[in-house]
Amino acid sequence: MEFLSAAVLSGVVYDLIKHQVQVTAESLKEKLRDWVIDEAVAPALAIEIEKLELNDEMSEKAIERHISASTDIQNILSSIVPNTTNVIIQHHSGTGDNIGGNKIIR
Repeated sequence: MEFLSAAVLSGVVYDLIKHQVQVTAESLKEKLRDWVIDEAVAPALAIEIEKLELNDEMSEKAIERHISASTDIQNILSSIVPNTTNVIIQHHSGTGDNIGGNKIIR
């Protein structure tokens, strides 16, 4: 399973800083909604990012280097995995199957 990388996180942080949004647990959870983030992980990640003292004059690559250099952030990132939950909403009327996903016949 693929973990959240420093490159992905740096892009998110860069966008937040560029739009003058404070990097908080809530803003990170909103931007990383496609990833499974525990309630304790988001605040810890926000605190570690704040320690890096990133600013709006930094490029995305510079932010990525700072994030990659932080062992604490790397440890946190290794616990964040993609959200693989699929929600299928279907409406069915008539005859036949209403299968969401792959139909397995045995």
